[in-house]
Amino acid sequence: MLYLNLTSFIYIYIYIYMSSYQCCRFGRVICCIGVNPNKKYDVTPQTRAQILREMLSGGGDRSCCNNVQVKVVTGYIWRYAKTQNAALFFRGIRTWSADGPEERHLQILNSWGPLLLGPVWPLKTIFLEGDPRYLDVSSTLVRRICADGRRRRTHRRDDDGGDKGGGGSNADDELTRLVPECVVEKVSEAYG
Repeated sequence: MLYLNLTSFIYIYIYIYMSSYQCCRFGRVICCIGVNPNKKYDVTPQTRAQILREMLSGGGDRSCCNNVQVKVVTGYIWRYAKTQNAALFFRGIRTWSADGPEERHLQILNSWGPLLLGPVWPLKTIFLEGDPRYLDVSSTLVRRICADGRRRRTHRRDDDGGDKGGGGSNADDELTRLVPECVVEKVSEAYG
């Protein structure tokens, strides 16, 4: 049986929690990063997928995630799910008050799309709330921290062009609170 996990890489620990939860309960899990061909991404979906793969294989609680695949999907996610014989959609949210309206809109699209364009029966969507400690996490926050770290590294060069070192360590420490340590450098590079 296959279960589908939709990710946009905004709420990193929510996705690790979701994937860990799912991979220990279901035979096969696919984490999909949806691509809107009309949107320009600061970080490519392929880069986000690679970072997510590394997070999921990072050991610890995630070591049971060997049945999780990460896919970049263009087009309707529900169509891809149907080709994979998916049984459910899982979506990670911070809280209903923070993410509810946008998530409800996507749920409507994923419900009506299959009926009108399929014609197939839509998949059930299950929403999982993340750990309340990470309610403040957003891609904007991650980008700000990465940019601050980049600026610190750039400004800590001495007059003859040498690096005085330690420039981005505060940003890296702050980033470690938000993303698994195994991907701090890649996230900093991608989002900075």
